[in-house]
Amino acid sequence: MSDAQSVWHLTRGRALTLAGAAEARRLAVARGRVWLTLAGTADAPAQDCWLEAGEAVALAPGQAAVLEGWPAAEFELLVPPASAPAGRGLFGGRRLGGR
Repeated sequence: MSDAQSVWHLTRGRALTLAGAAEARRLAVARGRVWLTLAGTADAPAQDCWLEAGEAVALAPGQAAVLEGWPAAEFELLVPPASAPAGRGLFGGRRLGGR
């Protein structure tokens, strides 16, 4: 992962497991193509899909995923602002001017 750009790089032949998180997230493909497997639940089976550059998918709270670049890819994993605690800035710190 590149801290400056928040872009994850998937090299050829590498798979990555994203554990479920407490908040909803959005996985957006920046370059290449990703083969994505979304974890199933008691009510729905696991789901496989292809994502091309410019496409995104929402990950529900607690939903895990496995992805692989095909052959290589770059993606971002974003947390929507609505998931951030009120009155807190980036990384949970207080915002300037906040009380």
